[in-house]
Amino acid sequence: MLKKSLLLGIGGVVFVIGMILFPLPVPFGLPVMIIGLAIMFKASNQVKRKVIRLADKHPRSREVWQKIRKHRLRKKQQRL
Repeated sequence: MLKKSLLLGIGGVVFVIGMILFPLPVPFGLPVMIIGLAIMFKASNQVKRKVIRLADKHPRSREVWQKIRKHRLRKKQQRL
């Protein structure tokens, strides 16, 4: 429980930092936000459900998530 809370907190802080960096001319905001989301994904199924619902509303984003997932699965299979 403590680990999940800590991961959610860290992921949330990283995500907010990414949101602050997003409008800057240097493209650091989006990767930082993605890292924050990935940390929160590890900790909470509720975050996963919310992102899936959001992706279902926007078909283009759903395609991007599916490409990322396929890529990660291929990498994981190559390691084995």
